[in-house]
Amino acid sequence: MAFRIRPATPDDAPAIARLARGLNELHRDPLEHFTAEAILRDGFGPTPYFSVLVAEHEGAVVGYALYCASYEPVYAARGLYLSDLFVDPDVRRHGMGRALMAAVAGEARRRGATFVGWVSRAWNTEAQAFYRTLGAIEEPVVAHALAFEPFAALADEGRAALARPGATR
Repeated sequence: MAFRIRPATPDDAPAIARLARGLNELHRDPLEHFTAEAILRDGFGPTPYFSVLVAEHEGAVVGYALYCASYEPVYAARGLYLSDLFVDPDVRRHGMGRALMAAVAGEARRRGATFVGWVSRAWNTEAQAFYRTLGAIEEPVVAHALAFEPFAALADEGRAALARPGATR
């Protein structure tokens, strides 16, 4: 199957949003947030928060890898964090996932980084088997995140703390 990997352009935002919806459905995550508008704002705006590579087959975007800068202080190492990797189920098993991962690794090296990191859901054994074929190291971790009200409350606390020069607890 012929395909190519290339950097995404703003014109790809609707296709990336469609594929991300497929990934979010698989993960049973909310579907309404990562829209084409969000992709344009956060991936192609004045200060992009992430980059995207796409897999294209017969003129259609059928896969994507979304990543951003990362840093590992234990090793004083720069890297890339892979947020999403998804290939349309209808065209899987033709090397697109591996090609996307290789392109992300190549971009990491181009930036002077020495690793790519990501997480997978514990139940997603198909993805984990794929990552093992790449030589990925598996580490048992518990992921944490602050969002919504708890994030807002802690951010307000932080803003107040930063506004008090010389203040200590």
